[in-house]
Amino acid sequence: MFDLECGVRLRGFRPKDDLDSILALYHDIRVAQLITEQFIVPRGEKLKEQYKDNIANSAEMFCIIETIPEKTTSTPEGDNLQETPAEKAAKDEPKFVGFTALWQYPERGHRLSSFSLVLRPEFWNKGYGTQITKFMVDHAFLHLNMHRIGLEVYEGNERAMAVYRKIGFVDEGRQRKTRWVDGGWKDTFHMGILVDDWKQNRETLPQN
Repeated sequence: MFDLECGVRLRGFRPKDDLDSILALYHDIRVAQLITEQFIVPRGEKLKEQYKDNIANSAEMFCIIETIPEKTTSTPEGDNLQETPAEKAAKDEPKFVGFTALWQYPERGHRLSSFSLVLRPEFWNKGYGTQITKFMVDHAFLHLNMHRIGLEVYEGNERAMAVYRKIGFVDEGRQRKTRWVDGGWKDTFHMGILVDDWKQNRETLPQN
């Protein structure tokens, strides 16, 4: 479990608690069109089982992202005089934000990984993506002995591309017209960062 300064926590995957929340991301068209090459249709138990299997067999590191419950103000006796019990319970309950992962390549000896990050729209444009991406990249190179991290990002997700470039990912290629979205063909972009890139960027990027 990792607590980040931006107010979110990265914790381990709990299938019974998390699969429905992951499925809900695919039922939000704003999210679905940014994370899948498949047609946007209702999903069900099959997708949940696929995630469960992929996380168990192909994830180097898979984290659920959730909010860190707010601290409440209490009297010396321990009773909160400013909130109702329902309000306190709501603050004490973490909210599902999304998930992030480093996926294994078949050739594990090459120390390659593929990065993914998916957030609920309520948490877009608030700086979470930058801090989570930076943490995951740092962790991969510092603690998982990765040599290279790659990713795919789809046309229309310019916010994510800007974040990745800020962290140090380099544009490595573009596949034209790979996805049918909103009545037209969209491209897929490939980006990557090497441990040498990361070391160089780490000297210039803020460390918190």
